[in-house]
Amino acid sequence: MIRTWLNIIALWLIGVLAAAQLPKIAVLAPVLRETFHLSLAGAGLLVSLLEIGGAVFGVAAGLALGRFGGRRFLVAGLAILLVCSVVEAFAPNAGVLFAARAVEGVGYVLVVIAAPTMIVAIAPERIRGPALVLWSTFVPVGVAVGSGVTGLAVAATSPKGALLLWAVLCGLGLFAAARQARGGRSEARMTWPAPAAVMLTFGFGLFTVFVCALTMLLPSFLTERVGASLSGASLATALVSLTALPASAIAMRILHAAGVDPRRAVVATVIPALLAAAAVAVFVFQPAVVGRGAVAVSVVAGLALLLGGVASPMVFARLPSLAGASAPDDPRIASANGLLTQFGAGGALIGPPLGGLVVGRWGWQGLGVCVAVLAVAMLAALLAAERMGRASAEAEGELAPQRT
Repeated sequence: MIRTWLNIIALWLIGVLAAAQLPKIAVLAPVLRETFHLSLAGAGLLVSLLEIGGAVFGVAAGLALGRFGGRRFLVAGLAILLVCSVVEAFAPNAGVLFAARAVEGVGYVLVVIAAPTMIVAIAPERIRGPALVLWSTFVPVGVAVGSGVTGLAVAATSPKGALLLWAVLCGLGLFAAARQARGGRSEARMTWPAPAAVMLTFGFGLFTVFVCALTMLLPSFLTERVGASLSGASLATALVSLTALPASAIAMRILHAAGVDPRRAVVATVIPALLAAAAVAVFVFQPAVVGRGAVAVSVVAGLALLLGGVASPMVFARLPSLAGASAPDDPRIASANGLLTQFGAGGALIGPPLGGLVVGRWGWQGLGVCVAVLAVAMLAALLAAERMGRASAEAEGELAPQRT
């Protein structure tokens, strides 16, 4: 069991390494803008190109992984991340920089689809839920690590030195990936997951819209309306984002205590958590909270994300079962992870502009209401997925005697 957990943690760390590539360009954006004469919009596109890979290729990569195997995808993804970091470090012009970032998005997709699929393949059923909850934290941890390491590396060396450091770290990850057992492969051809998994991953997409609409616009609100400094607003937003960690710990504890019926535990958890998140979100930008300063706004926003974050890891834990998988290496798990990545990346792309449109039309209080509506919509999607999964299981149970 110890060896199994070490392998699971190794795969999680590889995911953290991939997610760390998300903020590295954001940290370097001011220098890159000056070096390559980029507009603010151009710099924003450069940052978001990593998510575009998931939004475009998530499902296709998930379907293909079911055929070709997790370790191949993991190694290929890390190799792409390594090469792209080197190209970005020595990019002679903006065109090469943008091209490298776009290709880097493909490497990111391969890693974040392969790693959880391999975790499912190696984890015994009794620890699969907690293992997938751990995996669900790879983005917030990766964003925190990526921001911190890139900032320290720039201060100690240069932007080029920071990018080359990431190339070295990706090389270490590549070595670790090559030592992983083969996983996530089936002799079956590419297979679409069950409808319940489609609804479940759609709910996760709504959650990423929820999170990104709130966190990506929070620094602007704190600086423009509350009077916080840019550094203070950035720190506050980082701390708000890290509420995903205690939320995942709560979810892991609930699943560990769920016994043989995780479905009932999930339903009993997501209903109060998401309804409470919706209620709290409405107050984030209310005058009564804003009048108390940036700390009060950040605390209320953090509480909304904490409550919503308890429900999010449940998606990862329930995905293999609701995908209709009959074995840990069922290709439907890989295709479901592809859907999860595609909806998640799509939500990350949609969230900030949607939030901006809402603020422009209905003001900042309207954004709080929008986030609350997204939380309720996520709840509806998760409950619908569980209902569809139960109906499918009951139908199979009725058909089983007839087959025999």
